[in-house]
Amino acid sequence: MDDTPPSSKNSGRAVYRERVEAQLKRIAPQLSRIRRRVHQNPELSGQEFATTAYLSKLLSGAQVPHQVAPGNRGIVTAIAKASDPAAPVVALRADIDALPIQEMNRFAYRSRKAGVMHACGHDAHSSILLGTTLALHRAGIPPTGWRSIFQPSEEMGRGAREIIEFGALEGVQAIVALHVDPQTPVGRVGITPGPRTAFCQDFSIQVRGRGGHGARPHLTIDPIATAAQLITLIYQVIPRQTDSRDPVVVTIGMVKGGYSANVIPGAVTLEGTIRSLNQAVGVQARQTLEQVCAGLAGASGAEISARFDPMLNGVTNDPKISAFCLSVARELLGADQVVTDDRPSMGSEDFADYLSVVPGCMISLGVRPPGGKVTPLHTSTFRIDEKALLLAARLLTRVVLGWPWSGGTTKDR
Repeated sequence: MDDTPPSSKNSGRAVYRERVEAQLKRIAPQLSRIRRRVHQNPELSGQEFATTAYLSKLLSGAQVPHQVAPGNRGIVTAIAKASDPAAPVVALRADIDALPIQEMNRFAYRSRKAGVMHACGHDAHSSILLGTTLALHRAGIPPTGWRSIFQPSEEMGRGAREIIEFGALEGVQAIVALHVDPQTPVGRVGITPGPRTAFCQDFSIQVRGRGGHGARPHLTIDPIATAAQLITLIYQVIPRQTDSRDPVVVTIGMVKGGYSANVIPGAVTLEGTIRSLNQAVGVQARQTLEQVCAGLAGASGAEISARFDPMLNGVTNDPKISAFCLSVARELLGADQVVTDDRPSMGSEDFADYLSVVPGCMISLGVRPPGGKVTPLHTSTFRIDEKALLLAARLLTRVVLGWPWSGGTTKDR
């Protein structure tokens, strides 16, 4: 049992907060430089070697104990133990990978790598968490234990599992993360309990026919014509066989086949994704897609085979942790700057893999400039208002130092 008088605890937290705020003020000018450095040098999922090395160098320079994950991709800091050994440990997570998109922005710090861009805000996530980490570390012994996780391969949906296997959640009782939201103006955040992102299953379909001359299609089994029919059937049949009250989105994002205007190729590849807010609905959509493939194969004479990646879970914010983060955000920003009823996104986030081990919350961070137009995620013109960087670091540090607990476990909140 913790016999420390509440007044003493509150006083200690107030002193620690003052030290953290002083460190954040000192770090603030660096946040934009760090974010722009990462933005200029994006790396795809599975290739985050230089990003990891850069972040590790900054952590080492600040004498923050940490380990680089296997394969030199990703970082987990050592647990910063609290003044009370019974206090819980909260993990803070940021993702570090970029997307295969050619950047069309013209500002000076645009991507230097052709066809690769930080179009989902992971450069901002990384700089925010680095600033948070440095401020917490330099402020001394905290009232709540914490560790930082710089995660690779979020866009491929496997990085969270990799870093969990490395031991990122060992000794951790809860986890919190931020994700930029270009729809929301800077200065506002969204914290909504319950489902936040969709279950996601990516797939690849091979359509194999018999190639030949473009002037004699009757002597071929045309995989392009078959693939076109297949796309139309997928878009028609799955929504018509799904309860309209259950959101489901199926998208074909890549079609690859052919090499000449007058040649019918032998094969076409389709790649796509299934998104749903209910796992059972996602499973049903997959089964329907397989049935459509089998039916069209019989009708067309083509061989059609579908391969599915493992289904990613949807993010569900813990109600108690969400309520706590909400109280912190309202204190920092004002009640009118915190949205509590965001509708779930049909996007996916492998932050859900952490939540299968410990409870947690993902906070939505507004990054749209005041009066500026929306530049959506995963687009070539995506950009953010960098005023959000310091605001987000302040929010994360306050989450750590104000974490509620009694006698040692987050379950006692």
